Amino acid sequence: MLTPFIAQNDVAAIKTLTKNDVLHFYNHYIHPASPARAKLALYLVAQAKSDVSTKHISKLVKTLDLPSTTSAKAATDLQARLSAAGHDEAKEIEGLRDYLLHELKVPESKIDAATEAWKKIHAQQQTTRTNGVVKDAKPPSSNGTVPHVVEDVRSFKAGLAATAGARPAKDLVEYEELDAKL
Repeated sequence: MLTPFIAQNDVAAIKTLTKNDVLHFYNHYIHPASPARAKLALYLVAQAKSDVSTKHISKLVKTLDLPSTTSAKAATDLQARLSAAGHDEAKEIEGLRDYLLHELKVPESKIDAATEAWKKIHAQQQTTRTNGVVKDAKPPSSNGTVPHVVEDVRSFKAGLAATAGARPAKDLVEYEELDAKL
C-alpha cells in the first residue's frame, strides 16, 4: 500500500519556496524571452496529401448549381480525381469534364464554365505554391534555439528516455467496496 506521505512531501517542499524562487523559475523556464525556455511544436506532414483544397472544390461545385445532395458527393469525388491528376492541368480538366459529363450529366455549357473556373483556380494555386510549400507561411518563432527536425519518428521515439509511469497517491484498494449491494 502506498503511503499518503507523497502529498505531504510536496507540501513541505512548496512551503520552503519564496516569491523570488517562483519568479526566478518563471523567468528562466517559462518567460518567452528566456533562452532556456523549452517549447515543443509539432508539424505533421501527411504521407498522402491532397494538393486541391476543399475551398477550391467548393467554389467549383457552386458554379455547377447542383442539388445539395449531389453537390456533397460531387465535391468528394472531384477532390479525389483532381488530386490524382498530380498538378497536370490537362489531366485535371480531362478528369473534370469526364466526371461532369458522364457521371453527373451536367449540360455542356456548365461544363465549359466549370473548366474555365478550374483553370483560374489552378493558376492561383501555382502562384501561391512553390515546391509544395505555401509562400505566405511564416516559420514559427525559434526563440534563439535551433529547431530539431524529426525525419524518422520511430528512431526518434526509440531514442527517448523512458520515464516512470503515473502512480496513484492512494492505493485503489481503499476505494473497493466488498460489501454486497442489494
